[in-house]
Amino acid sequence: MNCMISDRLEMELKDLPPSAQVKTEWQNGIGIVEIQLEEPCPGFSAEWRIPQDDIQFRWVADAGKIGVGYPQFLPPDWFSKTTSQLCCRVPVFSLVGADSGNRLTAAVSESVLPVGIQSGISEYSFQAECRIVFPAYSRPARVQIRLDLRKIPFSRALRETAAWWETMPECLPMPVPEAALEPLYSTWYSYHHEISPEAVEQEAELGLEYGIGSVIVDDGWQKICGAGSYPSAGEWVPSDRFSDLKEHVRRVQTMGMRYLLWVALPFLGEDSPLFPSMKGKLLYFSGGLNTWVVDPRFPEVRAGLIKRCAGLVESFGLDGLKIDFLDRFPVPSDCVDPAIGEEFAGRDCKSVDEAVAVLLDDLCCTLRAIRPDILIEFRQDYTAPAMRRFANLFRASDCPGDRISNRRRIINLRLLSGNTAVHSDMLGWCGQESAESAARQLWNVVFSVPQISVRLAALSPEHRRMLRSWLSFWKKNRELFLHGALTPLHPELNYPVVIVENGTSAAVVVYSDRYAVKWIHGKETFLIVNASAAEEVAIEVDGSGYAAEVYDCYGEFRERIHLHPGLQMVRIPCSGRLEQD
Repeated sequence: MNCMISDRLEMELKDLPPSAQVKTEWQNGIGIVEIQLEEPCPGFSAEWRIPQDDIQFRWVADAGKIGVGYPQFLPPDWFSKTTSQLCCRVPVFSLVGADSGNRLTAAVSESVLPVGIQSGISEYSFQAECRIVFPAYSRPARVQIRLDLRKIPFSRALRETAAWWETMPECLPMPVPEAALEPLYSTWYSYHHEISPEAVEQEAELGLEYGIGSVIVDDGWQKICGAGSYPSAGEWVPSDRFSDLKEHVRRVQTMGMRYLLWVALPFLGEDSPLFPSMKGKLLYFSGGLNTWVVDPRFPEVRAGLIKRCAGLVESFGLDGLKIDFLDRFPVPSDCVDPAIGEEFAGRDCKSVDEAVAVLLDDLCCTLRAIRPDILIEFRQDYTAPAMRRFANLFRASDCPGDRISNRRRIINLRLLSGNTAVHSDMLGWCGQESAESAARQLWNVVFSVPQISVRLAALSPEHRRMLRSWLSFWKKNRELFLHGALTPLHPELNYPVVIVENGTSAAVVVYSDRYAVKWIHGKETFLIVNASAAEEVAIEVDGSGYAAEVYDCYGEFRERIHLHPGLQMVRIPCSGRLEQD
């Protein structure tokens, strides 16, 4: 079946059942194709192509892994396939021009079941060949494909795609309390498994001086029964070091700090006391992590996971949970689903993805009944549109010390996450590096809520001064950095310049010394941040000149300058900033 979306785009729908109904709508450069399935369908596909005309990059929402299935560039069509499902990736891509403009942004409404997406260049026709492969549906269903062909910044096209998802009941976002927008301390990079109540309380007390409002105690708090934390996973009871966890949590909260605990929800290790009772209710064994993944299609498995998580929050008075490794639920392609040979005995649904959605829905409802303002963190890449129902905090995927990856992952999350709080990966740095170098870690995460993960007591005086000043500056400008309209330029170059603005304020952060910044007029507050290694920034001013003040990485005033009309090189210290006077 062929359908014309506009005079620029024709789509071919393949393998639709005869009873399927198709409606198309085209308005102001946006096309919607709606497919109504009146009966079960074994799967179908949608295919179309557009000329490559000024397409130089294919944007996808992944954390940026490189390898087969994760091409973060403009791939050939035969190397462009990704799969989106509830716990892995987001069903959208954007073809981007040399001006960072949108050439085509395509998204689908299905964000629970697996959807295959291909979008690459044909080596025969040099057109962008696009294909979406929908899964089998065992009952009537309605799915939509959204195609945005407007010549607008690709970032705007993605933000409006996220707003489109938000209109769907199954993607209605979880409320975001103010606490989700405050700087957070994580124990992972700073302590790993060496964590103790004394260490947490020390970091909490020191963190308050920096304006940090919450602490996540990561892997290492729980009882380990054998060879390691993953082989012991599943029971989630405190270790002997945290023998009085409730009182310890109370002490931290009395200081004025919120307290979250880490759990690896899908894991059940063979060393766990729960393992013997769970045989036959497992999906597969992860050799790399040396643990099993439980099968959420069993109602009793879901009930047990919910009971243990709710028990942690209720028994110890927690403010939230960091729920990890949800991307391990899908059965890997090289493993056989055990349910097939057992004819799905004991399971109340056939799809793992649908079972995970039921699990998270019930878990979220249970936790919010205990604590309405609970904080729940999910990690990239399990941040599909439907996942915003179950978490109010999305964190950039792990990239220790890699400030470029942190920046790219944060921007990718921000463009699709609406008002869900986006957090940086945990930040650590070497004690011997300069304050300017350490500050670049922070400037690369300025458009997210920073998660600090260094031993605060061990910081040098220079690092303490820099961190205290930076966090104070970030909190003062938080509304702009977190909620302003974000325009990142050149995704193919890892966003060397990022602009953010709202009605009264604007900021430009420069990560490379090869770009000129255009002065943004008509704002009460305008900032230019030099997050590059250079000591100068090229600034272009139209019209009249401006007075400005220059600050270094410690937030110390350096000088007052006058910017004249035209292009000029302005001295701004590394990791420093210029503020309109």
